[in-house]
Amino acid sequence: MWIPYKLKDGMVKWMDLGDRRMTDPFFDETIHICRSRQKERSSLESLSSAEFLVEASKGVNALSPGAFIFHVSRCGSTLLSQVFSQPEENIAIAEAPLLDEILQLGDASLFNAAVALMGQQRNFKETDYIIKLDSWHIHYYHLLREWYPSTPFFFLYRRPDEVIASHAKRRGIHAVPGMVSHSLLKTDAPETFGGDFNRYTAQVLTQYFLQLERIFGLHHPKNLFFDYAAGGKAMITAFSEFTGVPVRDMEQANTRLGYHSKSTQEVFKPEATVDEQFFFDDCQAAYEQLRTLHV
Repeated sequence: MWIPYKLKDGMVKWMDLGDRRMTDPFFDETIHICRSRQKERSSLESLSSAEFLVEASKGVNALSPGAFIFHVSRCGSTLLSQVFSQPEENIAIAEAPLLDEILQLGDASLFNAAVALMGQQRNFKETDYIIKLDSWHIHYYHLLREWYPSTPFFFLYRRPDEVIASHAKRRGIHAVPGMVSHSLLKTDAPETFGGDFNRYTAQVLTQYFLQLERIFGLHHPKNLFFDYAAGGKAMITAFSEFTGVPVRDMEQANTRLGYHSKSTQEVFKPEATVDEQFFFDDCQAAYEQLRTLHV
């Protein structure tokens, strides 16, 4: 099965997944594995115009998204998408760079076409389609809600000091000044942080929480908020009940919960008490305000 996976100089890059399902923690991991296999057959890349992508999406046997997962990062979103990616009845896309690139263009037809091609049915057992977005796509809420007015949006968040502590071990790109546009993240210019990555990450999170508070205030019936403090099992149950995507094998789900979200071979170990160096008053206040409204 061929899917689009990246834009390059106005062209669309394609990849043949073969018989591989997208069950890796991140979309890019699946693409990397398939690209390595493809290079064994040919050194040439498969490219097309954006217009071809739109035409190719017409008439494909594809599911419509049953849910979008928004998140502040390091708050259980990868674990959630992993649990629901395992059953063959589900299609789960986790942080596909192509969707980010198209969102930045604001092109609805291109976005819908890419979503359709990524959601193609293979064995016709598939019934549910879940898309996990990048964390900064919280700031694209209004655009995505305009495009998908009746699709369930599930919003995950977590105590900011715990999120910052996690990034201190292994940083996501939005936790490194300058890696994601600061105008998109709504932060001060990267150079103003003087190399203080934790302070920068705290400001990124503060803006996430403030945006989530505004979204919560809209009271859209297809929005649900969840604080990861309630735990992984509660998260899975809440997502399933809200979206209608069933937990098909609870034993399988519980087994996946026992491993690190980003590594299926690494046994999960509860994090130690978070050091006060990761606590920032303004960020914590924004989190507490959201939690007060939500809970």
